[in-house]
Amino acid sequence: MNQDNNKMNASLQLVKGEPGDQEWLYRLFRSTMQEHIANAWGWDEQFQKESFNTSLPASNFQILTEFDNKIGGFHLSGKKDHILLDMILVEPNQQRRGHGRYMMDRIKQEANEQKKPIRLSVLKSNPAIEFHKACGYVTTESDFQSIKMQWHGLEL
Repeated sequence: MNQDNNKMNASLQLVKGEPGDQEWLYRLFRSTMQEHIANAWGWDEQFQKESFNTSLPASNFQILTEFDNKIGGFHLSGKKDHILLDMILVEPNQQRRGHGRYMMDRIKQEANEQKKPIRLSVLKSNPAIEFHKACGYVTTESDFQSIKMQWHGLEL
């Protein structure tokens, strides 16, 4: 890791989400995912907001901050034989700066500690597919709208 990455990582911190973060998380979800969801199924604001708030409570997110500014977050669900990466989000103006990779490295560390693979599903229209491939995920299934991927673990 180069010196610039070390400086960036020193300013990054993962904190447990709190109920007060829910609205910010939903706005982040909408800003990063609305286009992809609209292309796949159409966007229904009320449905999306209710579904997000019910299925992905802020208290289950890890939020990435840099100098106390929220820049992203992720939501995991523990399953019997794997960890499900429900969501990983980065503010649009903070993308392509290593923040997603930073969070993914932390997710992988957790998976390695639990000795479980990580699974996720991503819409085919979402350019994050390439990010996941670059992080070592492989496609396990595919349908008309989405791709299921897995990281097998123990690579860190």
